[in-house]
Amino acid sequence: MTERPGLLIEGDDLVHVVGVSHYQPALLAAAGAAPGDEVRVEREVELVPEPGNPHDPNAVAVKVGGEPVGYLARDDALRWQPVILPLAEAGQAARAEAMIAGRGASSGTANLGVFIRLPTPTEARAQVGNHLQTLK
Repeated sequence: MTERPGLLIEGDDLVHVVGVSHYQPALLAAAGAAPGDEVRVEREVELVPEPGNPHDPNAVAVKVGGEPVGYLARDDALRWQPVILPLAEAGQAARAEAMIAGRGASSGTANLGVFIRLPTPTEARAQVGNHLQTLK
């Protein structure tokens, strides 16, 4: 799959992805793991605004390799969708570094989680604005 051009939004705050229990096969594939494995891998994720989402017009999907793996929590999506929407409108992807992690079946759950490294939305707005300026 060819990646869309875009911006790697860089930061140090960890943002937890929700709804991951519905996307375990995609997470296992992205991590190169089998069910029940202990996992800790770095991956780049794409943040995709979904203003047409019937459940939440502020929704932000999280994808790895083009496959959905969860969503930002409602409170996080409310802050982040306005930051990344201008990128999407310009045909640019919003990317970030993330950790896919799970403690393995011996921990009582085999589910994997996703934690995204992001700056504050204010810092990200500056990164997005600078990126969009370079496109003009």
